[in-house]
Amino acid sequence: MFIKSLKVENFKGFENDANFLEFRLPDGVAGSGLNIFIGENNCGKSTVLEAIDFLRNGTKKDISSLKYKNSNGDQLNHASVEVEFTGKIDNVIDAFSQQNKKLVFKNKIYLCSKGNTYLKLKRTTEDLKVILLWDDASQTFENVSGLDSPLKKLFETNFIWADTNPNDEASFGASTICGFLLSEIAKIHKETNEYEEFSKKFHDVFNSQESELRQKLSVVEDKIKNIFQTQFGSASISFEFEELKIESFFKNSSIMIDDGIKVPMTEKGNGMQRSVALALLQVYAEVVAFDEEQGISKPFYLFIDEPEICLHPKGQQKLFEALLEISKHRQVFVTTHSPYFLSSPYLKNIGLYIFKKSDHKNNIEEAKLNYLFPWSPTWGELNFKAYDLPTVDLHNELYGYLQDKSEKYNENTFEAWLLENHISKNKIWTKEMNGVAKSPYSVTLMTFIRNHIHHPENLTMKSNNYTSEELLLSINQMIGLIEQFKVSSLTEEVDLMNA
Repeated sequence: MFIKSLKVENFKGFENDANFLEFRLPDGVAGSGLNIFIGENNCGKSTVLEAIDFLRNGTKKDISSLKYKNSNGDQLNHASVEVEFTGKIDNVIDAFSQQNKKLVFKNKIYLCSKGNTYLKLKRTTEDLKVILLWDDASQTFENVSGLDSPLKKLFETNFIWADTNPNDEASFGASTICGFLLSEIAKIHKETNEYEEFSKKFHDVFNSQESELRQKLSVVEDKIKNIFQTQFGSASISFEFEELKIESFFKNSSIMIDDGIKVPMTEKGNGMQRSVALALLQVYAEVVAFDEEQGISKPFYLFIDEPEICLHPKGQQKLFEALLEISKHRQVFVTTHSPYFLSSPYLKNIGLYIFKKSDHKNNIEEAKLNYLFPWSPTWGELNFKAYDLPTVDLHNELYGYLQDKSEKYNENTFEAWLLENHISKNKIWTKEMNGVAKSPYSVTLMTFIRNHIHHPENLTMKSNNYTSEELLLSINQMIGLIEQFKVSSLTEEVDLMNA
């Protein structure tokens, strides 16, 4: 069972129900279940994570902090979050729902035209304790009481926020990465001969009448029994010890780090603590992420807010590789500013979503819209779209792509082609040969910048560099030419079809 889509209305920086995200689903391919949110600060990336957390867990925050406020500071009446699930919903309900709620959930499963099954839920700030279920027949949400707690049994979420204490994730808990990892190992180990021997030894020590401990306890039992029988009547009293669940042995565990001195993880710096916590993800990817093939497992969704915090570049790359592996079978949602998450051959498999703020409202678009290159998306392209950041990387990509499309590979013929496409020569370039300046000549802004990038050794032009505004203008001009190519190609395809 996977999260198919999310819709938020009047939730924090998102004003209306037009804010809709359709997520990527795992299909066994690296990156297929990975959804990455990029964009400037304060444009709603973390809010998407908060919205899903709000649907499952409600909130203890002041409700007013969740409602959208317009530019005048006016607050709208209510906020809501809708989440639509798809996949093997029936199986998940059968395996994990409490008995008296199974039919309630199952009756609201509906089919789409392609035969896929869906279940849609909604929570609003009007009544935090109510989970609304979508009824496809009536095309309305219905108020079904008593689903708040049962919903939590259907799937697990793990949130690692930018301000999460790394020790929390590295500790044993029902909803931590470390907790999930150790629990999975514990479940498997219960079937081993070693654990059977341990279990027998436990009962021999605590419950067998022949054990030394039981003989000491029997003295206490007899004293209690004698007093009880004297004061209250005949009864037999004894201590019995139930074997602890294997998970209980992990609750007092701690992670030790020895980098010369062996100390608890809590005594290390925040960077190392976060690195250890995120290293657990990589182990999780190897040990746990493939249990789909072993039968039904509870859906588990991983949400990481700015995982690059405190990680050096190599660590960021390794973490990204781990997330790619996990996302073959499980959904992962990540907010990031890291270029190491945006420079990968797997980007085409990944869901990329660009967040921007305009007119006091957060806006989202999937990055696959209007890709520039056949090999898109690229690092430079995404930086330009997500952060309005013109880079020399993108300029190089655009210039080379236009040379290839025009089949004009040297400077003179490419400049002539640019003039034919109404790009004027408005800059002066001076070549150098063995450090000797040649005669200056006119070039387009695009070639002027390209030459600066490719010839940093040219000392003559050092004092006549391009500005950031000119870099932006040149990039926009080249994007315009690429769009012309696309229109021309489309026209040719239509003409061929009509011929």
